[in-house]
Amino acid sequence: MSSNLAVPTTSGFKFEITLSNFPLSALYAAVLSTFKEMGWHYREVPEHAVIEADFEAHHTKLPLHVQVFGETHIASAVATCTLQVPSTHRLPICELLMRTNRELNIGNFELDWETGTVLFRATNVFPPHRYDQRIIASLVHSAIAEMDRLTPFLGEIIRTSKGELLLLKVADLMQREDLLPPAPEESEEDNQ
Repeated sequence: MSSNLAVPTTSGFKFEITLSNFPLSALYAAVLSTFKEMGWHYREVPEHAVIEADFEAHHTKLPLHVQVFGETHIASAVATCTLQVPSTHRLPICELLMRTNRELNIGNFELDWETGTVLFRATNVFPPHRYDQRIIASLVHSAIAEMDRLTPFLGEIIRTSKGELLLLKVADLMQREDLLPPAPEESEEDNQ
């Protein structure tokens, strides 16, 4: 049997595919180059077109990964909240995520129902062979900024006792400006 696909078989034998067997996509190379040029410390995930990194944001340290789908020219930056949502608090968290998603122009928040993990995902489809590193960096910045912005609101809901959840008004909570990170200061380059 000859195949170049990784296919598990009932006998337990499988063909292994690694990135070393195939050339990296130009988009993956552009993502790597972006991380290097921005000075971001990163880890490549073996056997996958994925780069992982940890970022210090205003409220918390955020794990992030960028997954590249080279053949379709898609890159997706995903920031993960380090707070876990208990099953008892899913409904108000989902309301918060849905209300927030409605206001977003780029990306979306997601809740992994089984694990209670909140994610922010920003994805871009690039034109073939035109991988703008500013867009790649923007995907990463957006994912970090949005997750950092939402983390204190998630924390407020998670810290609310089960008995008080019925009294919690998510729309009112979202109006609390004291939970927002400070606005970034504009540099002289931004004003030109």
